[in-house]
Amino acid sequence: MTVAEVNVVAQAFHDAVANQDAAALAQLYHEDARFMPPNMPPAEGRPAIQQAMQQLLDMGARSLEIEPLDVRECGDMTIEYGRYALGLEVPTAGAVTDVGKYLVVHETRDDGTTKILFDCFNSNSPLPA
Repeated sequence: MTVAEVNVVAQAFHDAVANQDAAALAQLYHEDARFMPPNMPPAEGRPAIQQAMQQLLDMGARSLEIEPLDVRECGDMTIEYGRYALGLEVPTAGAVTDVGKYLVVHETRDDGTTKILFDCFNSNSPLPA
């Protein structure tokens, strides 16, 4: 998977969050993928990933900027490390931007499809005291 292809996936994330489309977000993942957001249990499988994405959207996620910083290929896997800025609309705090880092593993399957297999991210901000 090339850096350009990784950037296409990053743009798809941006667009799906902007459109509040959890189904489109889930389609970026393989059926047996794992999504590991902070402060939530892991979501295993596309239906659980869609549900977790919907929870994030319902919690106020409104925009997402992804910046891949390091992309490495290893056989049928591509490992991507980067940073993100997640725009949130929180009823009690208004507009908030969370900045953090992520690690994503993309996998190309025998049928030629390349989707996300593992996705983990977390904030650079400490938890409130």
